[in-house]
Amino acid sequence: MSEAKKTLKIAHVVRRFVFAEWGGTESAVWNTVRNQRRLGLNPEILATAALAQVGEEFRDEVRIRRFSYFYPYFPMSRRTAAMLDKKGGNPFVPALFRALRQERFDLVHIHCGGRMAVMSALTAHRGNRPCVITLHGGHAAVPPEEIRQMMAPVRGKFHYGGVLDRLRKLRRDAVGAADAVICVSHEEAERLAARYPGRPIVYLPNGVNCADFQVKPPCSPRREWGIAAGRTLVLCISRIDYQKNQLILLNLLERDRQCHVLLVGPITAPGYCDRLRAEAARRKVAERLTIIPGLPPDDPRLKAILHEAELFVLPSLHEPFGIVALEAWAAGLPVLAARVGGLKDFIRSGHNGLLFAPDDPEELFQAYQKLTGDAALRARLAANAADAVRAFGWDALSLRLVNLYRELIDARS
Repeated sequence: MSEAKKTLKIAHVVRRFVFAEWGGTESAVWNTVRNQRRLGLNPEILATAALAQVGEEFRDEVRIRRFSYFYPYFPMSRRTAAMLDKKGGNPFVPALFRALRQERFDLVHIHCGGRMAVMSALTAHRGNRPCVITLHGGHAAVPPEEIRQMMAPVRGKFHYGGVLDRLRKLRRDAVGAADAVICVSHEEAERLAARYPGRPIVYLPNGVNCADFQVKPPCSPRREWGIAAGRTLVLCISRIDYQKNQLILLNLLERDRQCHVLLVGPITAPGYCDRLRAEAARRKVAERLTIIPGLPPDDPRLKAILHEAELFVLPSLHEPFGIVALEAWAAGLPVLAARVGGLKDFIRSGHNGLLFAPDDPEELFQAYQKLTGDAALRARLAANAADAVRAFGWDALSLRLVNLYRELIDARS
């Protein structure tokens, strides 16, 4: 490999990146940069200081920088800013863009939307550098209700961002400006190909390091979290958020008194979490619902609970991909998932998992009964999933991404 290939410097721009508030985007970005290091590249992560502090840190020899930012609304309380930090924020980050201008990155990889995406694309092109955008949260397939929920914290506030957008020439489409657009679901790729004819639209799924999940760590989160022995443990690892639709799982608790639902993930919609707890209390199932707010990605309990649960469920209303389903597969856990987004691309219902409509509690319960009542079915699904998950190794996916980088860099130069 030539020296030039060893020293490609890549800027990965993310809205926020903190290890205590982990999700699918963070997992995808982190595994991508670690594998790029192994392939001889020099990737960096540039993000806002949302839920963190301004400054830099190094993890696994990867430089992570976090910059000051602001949301252009008045009035802007700390509570509102915190809600936008959790989900839906569209900040200005001038210091981050100065860093992109001043340092000689060979390519800018954007993992966010809104102003940060547009400004990153403009900054890259002004320096004659290519830029790639990955749509981790969806773009063309986001339900209108989810957009309405994300905008709720700033409804009724004065938005002066439009003036700043015009002054900085940010009133444009980052997807249309990118040299290539990466989609993690076929549905997204097809919609964008129709919307942007001639634009390079690339389907590149997320992945999993299977070996990381195949051995159970020496701990018992089930015992630690007080989940009674003999209960059917249904596990859902995802953000506690209206998008993730955990409310539907209360129906399992109502209809099967041996069922215990465990939700593990950061709370990105506190009002939704409050509603979830209140509804569980109203239905008299609260003692069989356990909510564990976000755990760091290296917490051994995350992997251990995948081995202690009976099945994994992801009931999302909207799911661009669903890395956690791959992690459940890698741990040998049967998967129940909503028939939406990227989940439909790799889960074949009845073959390596079971799918259900996210707005149909009866279909969910029937699928749950099939899994819990048929040991042979569970074994067959797990075996087929173990075969399927091998196609999603981060090593191979990262190599495909680096090859795309080189094509775009060669085209620019």
